[in-house]
Amino acid sequence: MNRAKPDTTLYLSLMYLAKIKPNIFATEGVIEALCSLLRRDASINFKAKGNSLVSVLACNLLMAAYEEDENWPEIFVKVYIEDSLGERIWVDSPHCKTFVDNIQTAFNTKMPPKSMLLHGEVGRSGGDLSAGSSPHPSMTEEEDSQSELLIAEEKMSPEQEGQLMPRYDDLAESVEEYVLDMLRDQLNRRQPMDNVSRNLLRLLTATCGYKEVRQMAVQRLEMWLQNPKLTKPAQDLLMSVCMNCNTHSSEDMEVISNLIKIRLKPKVLLNHYMLCVRELLNAHRDNLGTTIKFVIFNELSNARNPNNMQILYTVLQHSSEQAPKYLAMVFQDLLTTKDDYLRASRALLREIIKQTKHEINFQAFCLGLMQERKEAQYTEMEFKERFVIHITDLLAVSMMLGITAQVKEAGIAWDKGEKKNLEVLRSFQNQIAAIQRDAVWWLHTVVPSISKLAPKDYVHCLHKVLFTEQPETYYKWDNWPPESDRNFFLRLCSEVPILEDTLMRILVIGLSRDLPLGPADAMELADHLVKRAAAVQADDVEVLRVERIQLIDAVLNLCTYHHPENIQLPPGYQPPNLAISTLYWKAWPLLLVVAAFNPENIGLAAWEEYPSLKMLMEMVMTNNYSYPQCTLTDEETRTEMINRELQISQREKQEILAFEGHLAAASTKQTITESSSLLLSQLTSLDPQGPPRRPPPHVLEQVKSLNQSLRLGHLLCRSRHPDFLLNIIQRQASSQSMPWLADLVQSSEGSLDVLPVQCLCEFLLHDAADESTSGEEEEEGESKEQRAKKRQRQQKQRQLLGRLQDLLLGPKADEQTTCEVLDYFLRRLSSSQVASRVLAMKGLSLVLSEGGLRDGEEKDHPMEEDSGDSELLQGYQWLLRDLPRLPLFDSVRATTALALQQAIHMETDPQTISAYLVYLSQHAPVEEQGQHNDLALDVARLIVERSTIMSHLFSKLSYCAESDAVLVALLSIFSRYIKRMRQSKEGEEVYSWSESQDQVFLRWTSGETATMHILVVHAMVILLTLGPPQAGDGDFYTLLDIWFPEKKPLPTAFLVDTSEEALLLPDWLKLRMIRSEVPRLVDAALQDLEPQQLLLFVQSFGIPVSSMSKLLQYLDQAVSHDPQTLEQNIMDKNYMAHLVEVQHERGATGGQTFHSLLTASLPARRDSAETAKSKSSPENSQGQSRIRALSQVRVLGPEDDLAGIFLQLFPLNPDPRWQNSNLRPLALALQQALGQELARIRQGNVQVTGITARLLQAVAALMNSPHSGALVMAMHRNHFISCPLMRQLYQYQRCMPQDTAFSSLFFKVLMQMLQWLDNPAVEDGPLRAQLKAFAVQYSSRHRISDIRGGFLHLTEALTFRHDPDLISSTVRAIIATLKSGEKCNVEPELISKVLQGLIETHSPYLEELLTVLFSATVESTARFPAMKPIAVVSSLLLQDKEETPVKKELDSCSTEAAWLGPSSGLLNDWLEMLDPEVISSCPDLQQKLLFSWNKAGSQVPSFHPYLLALLTHQSSWTTLHQCIRLLLCRNREQRFDPTASLDFLWACIHIPRIWQGRDQRTPQKRREEFVLHLKSSELISLVELILAEAETRYQNTEEASCTLIQSRLPLLLSCSHGDLESIKKVTEYLTNCIQQWGSSSVGKCCQDLLLQIYLQLPELLVPMPEMLLTSEGARDSSTCKLDALVHRFINLLADTSDSKSSESRVWDANMACRKLAVAHPILLLRHLPMMAALLHGRVHLNFQEFRQQNHLTFFIHVLGILELLQPQVFQNEHQAALWDCLLSFIRLLLNYRKSSRHLAAFISKFVQFIHKYITCNAQAAVSFLQKHSDPLHDLSSDNSDLAMLKSLLAGLSLPSKSGILDRGSDEEKDDEAAAGSLPLVSVSLFTPLTPAEMAPYMKRLSRGQTVEGGKT
Repeated sequence: MNRAKPDTTLYLSLMYLAKIKPNIFATEGVIEALCSLLRRDASINFKAKGNSLVSVLACNLLMAAYEEDENWPEIFVKVYIEDSLGERIWVDSPHCKTFVDNIQTAFNTKMPPKSMLLHGEVGRSGGDLSAGSSPHPSMTEEEDSQSELLIAEEKMSPEQEGQLMPRYDDLAESVEEYVLDMLRDQLNRRQPMDNVSRNLLRLLTATCGYKEVRQMAVQRLEMWLQNPKLTKPAQDLLMSVCMNCNTHSSEDMEVISNLIKIRLKPKVLLNHYMLCVRELLNAHRDNLGTTIKFVIFNELSNARNPNNMQILYTVLQHSSEQAPKYLAMVFQDLLTTKDDYLRASRALLREIIKQTKHEINFQAFCLGLMQERKEAQYTEMEFKERFVIHITDLLAVSMMLGITAQVKEAGIAWDKGEKKNLEVLRSFQNQIAAIQRDAVWWLHTVVPSISKLAPKDYVHCLHKVLFTEQPETYYKWDNWPPESDRNFFLRLCSEVPILEDTLMRILVIGLSRDLPLGPADAMELADHLVKRAAAVQADDVEVLRVERIQLIDAVLNLCTYHHPENIQLPPGYQPPNLAISTLYWKAWPLLLVVAAFNPENIGLAAWEEYPSLKMLMEMVMTNNYSYPQCTLTDEETRTEMINRELQISQREKQEILAFEGHLAAASTKQTITESSSLLLSQLTSLDPQGPPRRPPPHVLEQVKSLNQSLRLGHLLCRSRHPDFLLNIIQRQASSQSMPWLADLVQSSEGSLDVLPVQCLCEFLLHDAADESTSGEEEEEGESKEQRAKKRQRQQKQRQLLGRLQDLLLGPKADEQTTCEVLDYFLRRLSSSQVASRVLAMKGLSLVLSEGGLRDGEEKDHPMEEDSGDSELLQGYQWLLRDLPRLPLFDSVRATTALALQQAIHMETDPQTISAYLVYLSQHAPVEEQGQHNDLALDVARLIVERSTIMSHLFSKLSYCAESDAVLVALLSIFSRYIKRMRQSKEGEEVYSWSESQDQVFLRWTSGETATMHILVVHAMVILLTLGPPQAGDGDFYTLLDIWFPEKKPLPTAFLVDTSEEALLLPDWLKLRMIRSEVPRLVDAALQDLEPQQLLLFVQSFGIPVSSMSKLLQYLDQAVSHDPQTLEQNIMDKNYMAHLVEVQHERGATGGQTFHSLLTASLPARRDSAETAKSKSSPENSQGQSRIRALSQVRVLGPEDDLAGIFLQLFPLNPDPRWQNSNLRPLALALQQALGQELARIRQGNVQVTGITARLLQAVAALMNSPHSGALVMAMHRNHFISCPLMRQLYQYQRCMPQDTAFSSLFFKVLMQMLQWLDNPAVEDGPLRAQLKAFAVQYSSRHRISDIRGGFLHLTEALTFRHDPDLISSTVRAIIATLKSGEKCNVEPELISKVLQGLIETHSPYLEELLTVLFSATVESTARFPAMKPIAVVSSLLLQDKEETPVKKELDSCSTEAAWLGPSSGLLNDWLEMLDPEVISSCPDLQQKLLFSWNKAGSQVPSFHPYLLALLTHQSSWTTLHQCIRLLLCRNREQRFDPTASLDFLWACIHIPRIWQGRDQRTPQKRREEFVLHLKSSELISLVELILAEAETRYQNTEEASCTLIQSRLPLLLSCSHGDLESIKKVTEYLTNCIQQWGSSSVGKCCQDLLLQIYLQLPELLVPMPEMLLTSEGARDSSTCKLDALVHRFINLLADTSDSKSSESRVWDANMACRKLAVAHPILLLRHLPMMAALLHGRVHLNFQEFRQQNHLTFFIHVLGILELLQPQVFQNEHQAALWDCLLSFIRLLLNYRKSSRHLAAFISKFVQFIHKYITCNAQAAVSFLQKHSDPLHDLSSDNSDLAMLKSLLAGLSLPSKSGILDRGSDEEKDDEAAAGSLPLVSVSLFTPLTPAEMAPYMKRLSRGQTVEGGKT
């Protein structure tokens, strides 16, 4: 082929052929031929340019041939190298790139990307341009313009990537050898160095993957780089060397060393060199450390490279985190050398920092310096102490080197007060703080492990890193820092924050005994550092942040005094907790500073738990340093605190003296007194959480200066969470002025936002107080300074006022601040001090009123719109006008009203109270009942209890518009209240039961009712006595009509808590009513007055003439009614007569009869007739006047007091001396009035006077009073009067059947009277017979028109008395009415009550009434759902069920008989008839009836099982499903009776209906069918029911509980229907319960149930739950599923036949038993007694027979099984069976002593088993061994090599040889007692295995257990 002009057809054909058949080119001859085309043709002229087309063809043909081949021939490499060193015709051709790249895989070279390569020439192929993504610093402009063309070349196509793979893995060594030989040959040629071809450099670049190539190249690189011809390929070579330096072998380290030594000057080369250094660092992670080390060592050598610092700068930029660490390690290495390198190191470090422009991570560098090194040169270092001191010095230098120019500038600016570049300064300060933290860590943990420094050196190092050492120690080595900067640098480094870890470690170092820093020095250092850091405080830096509360304890522990350890104190003496006084009083100020900077944690802990610290905090906050602190305002508390301090100091003195005495007694034997004591002055008691102690004066001074310099008080006051300031303010409240608060506000330069609003309010009050005390007249004498201060203060006050008004009225006003501001002032309104109240009002007026005037004065005019009240009370505009205008008034309405309600009880200024009352009447919130009650009660208390204020407000002497406004306000408050109360329904709770004793229940004749406080009633009456107001009297007349309605009786009142009638108007109130100008009140007060009250009122002053006239008229009537009582109550008749005459002179009328009684000759009957004559009226005239008076009374009017007349007719306490002659006319008059009314009714005149109804009401009221019994007895005695009256009432009732109210009242009165008369002590009489007849006639004859009324009568009859006739007649009447079609309108409660009563009285009409009721209630059930017949019956049965336990306690007879009796059967029948499904009609009621649980443990009612049976047999499937779901619902509200529930579920499974239509006969292979399919949650509910039932029985006996669980187990298993997941859920639940309840009854029940499940389903519980291993009772439990199988196994094991098959059976049985013992020990232990029994009767044979018949095998098997069963086999419940087995073993050993050779293995196992027994259950084991020690001794003597047995016997006390197996029980007991206290010898042979030794065995066991468990 012609190379210059190849034939087109030929090369295209070759290409096509290669494409379709590449393999044919892969033969040796073809390869040789093609490779020859790739070689240079010598015939072509060297200068002539060759055509690359043939070479490209050859390359691509070879590539096509070998594309799929992984192993290429070596010839390719050879031609590649030849062309590389030659003309590079095809090596650089882009068309051969894939082929060339594959060849290059032989060198493993990581080629630099083309962006980094700097080839200048364009190859002959025309495509070898350098390409890069960005112009390189060393490129010329022309190259840069071309570089963009080839950007795309760098990226290979996916196809090319797939073709590129290692091709020379197999020939790697030979290729490497060939390449290296070629290169060495090229480099070693004798030729000038500058004559090296570029192509050689390019070949080196491509082969840098070989470390030898790198070594060869790096030695000549510097020279090549400096050769201008070779610069660019040399640069590429440098890059390739750096990128491939990736092994960190010794060769590569030599390469790095040579690279570092390369010196370059041109900037272009230097930039490229730095790029290469970066690549070198990326090549291998260890290159970083090596590079730094070589650079530093080069820097310190004589042949120093000028580029070192630039390399370091590059390195630090590249690895900012790791580089400082490695740099530090180099410095550490320098300092370990024998020579002292400190000065050089300092200089070097400064130079590095300077040259790298401070761009080094100082913290990482310092931390690197402090890392502990484990290398040999460090552990064997000679000068360890010097090393530590030098490292410390380097740390200090490093910290100072962190001061850059910017930091310095910022520091100088900060000193001048300018805030410039603050971020830089803060960053520097935080950096120093972090380094100091690390340094203290190093000194605490690392340094002690390096070397034990001398104490002086250690303390020096600690001080030095914290910059608390002498200044010269920092610059003595090399006078750096220079003198000009020295002090400034040191100050910058010392004035830094302190980190929590630093502080804590210093304290820990001080506490540590191993480290040289003592507690006192540590405290001093910590104190200095804390105060130094605190002084740096600023808003943008946290100088003293502490999170851990433990700091407090650490500081206090430093103070603790420890007595010398070599001194022995007396036994039992507990030395007191003492502290070294100086340290103790240094600790508190230190902690105070920390608390001030960390209020939310340290501060809070100090405030709550450390009273001494709290005291200091309060001192700095209040700026008052007295003891006790000024925040204790209560004098008693202060005195108590001082006394307590004296007591504590006295006790402390005694304790220290006693302690020092003990110390002296143990050492110098000197007696200690107060004068000779050394410790007394040095110690103080250490009780930091005890009462605060009095600080020494110097400490208080120190705290004071600290506060001034560090503003601690300000910091604490500024804390809002927690709010210490608010706490103090609230504690002091208004009890004392707080001048310190003013200073605080004054000093809070404009930062009012940080203070709580309470503080601002207090300051405002304080200022207001100051203004009021300092009058204006002092102004003249004030100096300029004082005026300036005053102006400043006023300005502050204006600012403050503006702030508060902004909080209330501004756009940002929010609910919380509004409430806080107002609440602060409002609370003071109810203060007990006048000044405080006045100040509060002033404050409120300032804050509220000024807001109105802020916008200008024009706001004055709209005042006219306001109500008249606010015009009257001008001084209270803030309250009446401004407060309601607040934007957020609604949110403070309630608190304001509450505060004013309290204030009206404390305030003494009537005008203020007036304003408060007006406000309350307008704005008090009364939406809620409770608020309304409180308002009414508070105002009522003011009216009733503060009479002085009331009389001042409503003086009769002068009329005032203000008092009129107040009266209107009060009337409006009460009229609203009474209207609301009368509207509230009877059942509503309007008060809480705690305050019920003063509540009264009021009932008006109109039917309204109300419940309110008695004081409220009295207050309203008092208001009415004041008369109507002039402005608006509507409310007045409303109230008057409510309380004193015209011509109607007053409302009646009853006490709420006792239901007795209450006295609504006491005497003092009646007197006020009589004194009033309102006639209706006077009349009401004079009604029903006793003679004694009338006499009292007549003698009172201030009664108007009109009222006095009425009083005298009533006295005249009293003379007519009851002169005797009246006379008895008159003490001085002369005075009284004179009084009547005086009243007549005033203008009063009436009283003549009374006067005549007073002046009558009553004393004449006692003394003489003369005196009688001298009196004005003789006796006969008196008699006539009495008759006249009686004749006047005969016509009774509507105003007459019928109750009074009735009481006169039937006096409660009759006096036998006074004849009842005057009763007859009165009775006749009453009868006459009643008769006349009756006659009018019979004539058809419906308009009646109502006297009969009034009389009945009066009698009913008397019956409800406490005197009803006495009144009925009086009627019984005076039956000649009472019988006619009752008959007339009865006749009226018969004539007026339509008046149902009268009828029901009459019937009620009858019942009440009969209740008293039916008493056996009362003899029979006419009245009783008459009343009984009335009651029966009333019930039977009078058909009940209103069913409800009938039921009411019936309840009364049942409640008051049990008269069968009366009850029967009433029931019959009700039945008749219901049958006649009357609608039933009775509420269910009433029906239920009646039915209960009928059941109790065993009424024969019960069933008839039920029948009628149930047929009539159909239409009423819509209104009353509870009226459903089923609901009625269910509730009756349910009540029976609930009352059963109580009855059972009272009476031991059968429970049903106690209440329902025979009726329960009747009700059951009704229930079945009405609802065959039992539970579907009223589910809630009926569920309770069937399933509710009475916890009292009572017996189940007899009807219960019957109802359950009905439910299961008659209900539909839906109902049953609902029932089951309800019972098994997890979140059910009520608890069900577990027994009933479980019985029901069991019954559901066995309902015959399920099995209807099945085969009668059960097939043999029938699979059990599961009826109930429950979810897992329902299954858990079922388990809970079983446990609940078991627990109730557990209280009786444990056995009963266990039996019960067994009986319920089939139900549980049936419901889980063998589902493994379900059983697992149940067992998980039970396991959790056992862990939760432990050994309680619930836990025991859970354990029992889990055990029973396990016994039934052992295969489902694998592995076996661990807690079952400790449970007892498995042996005694019911049958187990595997019992038969285990029994069979054991029988097979005991088989003695010697056939082959039996032998294998025995072997299998043994394996099965062993597996069982491992996996299910409980199941096998149940059969232990059987194994013991099978061992019997075998050892009587001779040994030959014994062995041949396999008895020995059986014994060995049993012993092996017992070994596997330990430790469970040693439990006490298996003791009998175990002892039986052991006894058999002993007998075996005794009988075959001579054959012990054959039994050696058995004996050894037996002894080990016995030893294990002792370990697990010593008492039982020793008891057994003592009984059988003789045979064991024999055994020991026969087998002298059994050391284990000997050690066992050594511990046993030898028993007498009287007998081994037949000792008495007494001896056994003694033996056991002895065994309990027996000391067992522990032998080293039996030391327990460690967990590590046990691990492999445990692993094997657990593995075996799983496998074997799976097979069982």
